[in-house]
Amino acid sequence: MINNINNIPLLRLLLPFIGGIIGVVYLKPDLSILIVSFGLVLFLFLSIIFTKKINSNYKLRWIIGVLISINMLLGGAVLTSLQYKDTNSTTKVLTENNNQLLIGEIIEPTQIKAKSIKAVLKIKGIKNQKNWTEGNGKVIIYLQKDSLSKQLAINDIISFEPKLENVPAPKNPNEFDFRKYLSFHLIHQQAFLQSNNWMLIERYQTFGLCKFANNSRNFLIKTLEQKGLTGKELAVASALILGYKDNIDAQLKSAYSSAGAMHVLAVSGLHVGVIFLIFSQLFSFLEKVKYGNILKGIVLILILWIYALLTGLSPSVMRAATMFSFIVAAKMTKRNSSFFNTLAASALVLLIYNPLLIMEVGFQLSYLAVIGIVIIQPWINNWFNIKYWLPRKIWEITAVSIAAQIATFPLGLLYFHQFPNYFMLSNLIVIPLAVGILYLGIITLSLSFIPLVGNYLALSLKYIIQFLNYAVNFIDQLPYSLSKNIRFGVLDAWLVYLFIICIITLIAYRKFNYLLLGSCFIILFLTSTFLKSYNSLDQRKLIVYNISQTSAINFIDGEDNILVSDIKLTQNRSKLMFHVQNNWINIGVNNEKIIRLDHLVKKYQLSNIYRISNKNLFTKRNYFQFYDKKIAIIDNKFLQKKTQNKLTMDLLILTKNTKLSINEILNQYNPSQIVIDASNSSYNTKRLENECTQQGIKCWSTAVNGAFQINLD
Repeated sequence: MINNINNIPLLRLLLPFIGGIIGVVYLKPDLSILIVSFGLVLFLFLSIIFTKKINSNYKLRWIIGVLISINMLLGGAVLTSLQYKDTNSTTKVLTENNNQLLIGEIIEPTQIKAKSIKAVLKIKGIKNQKNWTEGNGKVIIYLQKDSLSKQLAINDIISFEPKLENVPAPKNPNEFDFRKYLSFHLIHQQAFLQSNNWMLIERYQTFGLCKFANNSRNFLIKTLEQKGLTGKELAVASALILGYKDNIDAQLKSAYSSAGAMHVLAVSGLHVGVIFLIFSQLFSFLEKVKYGNILKGIVLILILWIYALLTGLSPSVMRAATMFSFIVAAKMTKRNSSFFNTLAASALVLLIYNPLLIMEVGFQLSYLAVIGIVIIQPWINNWFNIKYWLPRKIWEITAVSIAAQIATFPLGLLYFHQFPNYFMLSNLIVIPLAVGILYLGIITLSLSFIPLVGNYLALSLKYIIQFLNYAVNFIDQLPYSLSKNIRFGVLDAWLVYLFIICIITLIAYRKFNYLLLGSCFIILFLTSTFLKSYNSLDQRKLIVYNISQTSAINFIDGEDNILVSDIKLTQNRSKLMFHVQNNWINIGVNNEKIIRLDHLVKKYQLSNIYRISNKNLFTKRNYFQFYDKKIAIIDNKFLQKKTQNKLTMDLLILTKNTKLSINEILNQYNPSQIVIDASNSSYNTKRLENECTQQGIKCWSTAVNGAFQINLD
C-alpha cells in the first residue's frame, strides 16, 4: 500500500502531467497560450528557488510544490499540443489539390484483409506542380489485393496517387469512432488504391531494426509451422509467444474474450514478466561475481527489448519492457526504491515519448492491473493461510485474478460493455497453461534445429495448446459465462473507481470517514443508473441507420427495440451489430427484435393491418405507422399506382435502388421529408438528391449525412 505520497515523487509529477495531456485532448487550448504560461510559471519557479528568504522558509515550501505541479501540467499540455500542431499542418499539406504524387515508407507490418491489403505509411516526399518537398506524417492505405501488394513488407517504399481523404466521422449514433482512435495515433487520412494507382519504387534491402525483427518473427512462426503446428494451434502459439495475432479467427477470439482470457493472446506484462523471470533465473550465477549484478541487469534489459522487437514493438510490450527495465535498473543500483515510483517513472518516460499513449485502452488497463495486483492482491492472499503447496499456489493465482479484475472491471465495462463471469475459473486454468506454453515455446524454438528433440517438443506444445483451446471453449459454453450489453458510461466508471479507492483507504487506514465517502459515491452511482433506466422508459425514436448496401430502420419505444432490415443475420450479424449495438447499449435497449423487411412486406401484403408485437407500431405492405408518424418505404419493386388523392406521409424512405424518379413518387405521395438510405448506390443517391433539390423537397441521405433520427418524446 502507498504509505506516504512523499516517498513517491515521480507519481506526484506524473499525475499533473497526465492531467495536462487529457486537458489538451478534450479542450484543445491554444498552443501559444500554453507555451507562454509554461514559460511564466517556470520563470516564477526559478525566481523563488533563487530567492533565499522564500526558499529557506519551510512554511512557504508548498509554493514550490504547487509551481512544480503546474509546470508538469503545462508541460504535458505543451508536448501534446505540439504533436497535434504537427499533425494538423501535415494534414493540410497532404490534402492540397496541387499534389501530383506521394512517396511513403511502410512502417508497420501489412495486414491482409478480405479484399485489400492494409498498410500504414510514413510520408517521405510530396510532388506538386512546382517541385518535390520533404513529407511528414502518417496515413493508412488500402491496396487492391494482388500478387504485388501481398508481398509488401515493412520499410518498402511506394509511390501513389494523392487520393487521400480525411478519415470520416462515425455516421451512426454512438458508433465506434474510428477517426478518434486513429487521431490518437496521429493518423487523419486514408486512401483506397487500385493496382494502377500505386507503384513499388524500392524494396528495402539494407539492415533495418524493425524489418529485422519482423523477418525474425516470421521465421520463428514458419519454424513452428514446419514442426507441425497448424490451424488454431499455430495461431495461438504465434500470438502467445510472438505477439502475432492476425491468424486468430473471430470464433476463437470471441471464446477467449467470453472466458476472460483474451489478455493471454496479447503479448503484454504477463508475457514480458515470464521472460524476465526465466532469464533472471538463468543468469542468477552472475550475482556471485564482481559487478555481476550490473552485468546481469544489462543482459536482462537487452533480452527484454530483443523480445519486444520480436513481438513487433506493440504498445503493450513497450510498456511492459519499459516498466521491467526500470525495475532491473533499480536493482542494479541496489536502491530500495518504491515500486510505485518505478511504475510512475516508466509511465512518465512513455508519455514523454508519446503523450497520446494515455488514451490507449491497453495502456490504461495494463497499469491499473499492475497497481491492483500490487495493492489488493496481498490482502486477498492473506484471507487464508494455506500450508500445502498446490492449494496455496491455486489460491495465489485466484488472488491475483480477483485483484486484477477489481482494478480493471470498470474500464472493461466502459469500453467493452461485458463482464466474464467465470474469470476466476478461466485464469486458474489459462494463466498456468499460458506460462507453460511460453516456457515450452521458447525451448522449442531454441532447440528446433535438433530434429528429434525439436519435433517432440513441438508435439508437446501442440497438445498443450489444444487443451488450452478446449478449456477456453468449455468455459465459454457454460451457462451465463458472459454478461453482455451492460450500460456503463464515463461517469459510472469514475464513481465506481472513487468507491474502490475509498474502500482501499478504509482498509489501509481504518477511518470511518472513508466509508461515508465511499457510500456517497455508490449512492450517486445507483442514482445515476436508476435515472438512466427511468428515462429510457419514455424514449420514442425512429432511426434509419447508415449501413453500406443495407436497409436498417429502428423503432424504439421505451425499452422495446424493433429493427426492420433486409440484412441476412446468418451471414452478416457482426456487420449489423458493429453499427447498431453500441447505440442500443447507450440508450438502454438490449433485447432486439430483428424482422426481415422483404419477408414482412411479402407476407403481410394482403392483410389489412399487422401489429409487430408493439401496440404503437403498425404495418400494412410498405406502410408503417409509429405513434402519429406515417412512413412509407419505396424500393426497387414498388409499382407506381395512378391515384387522384395523394397520400400524406411524414417520411418516405427510398431504398434498394428504387428506379422511380422523385416526380413519379410525388404523383402518389405528399411527404414532409424523404430519406435515402445506404442500400442505394452512390449514383442513385446523387440522382435522387438532385431531383429532391429541384422539387424543393426536404431530403436526407444517410450515406452523406449519417443516420437519420427522429425523437418522438
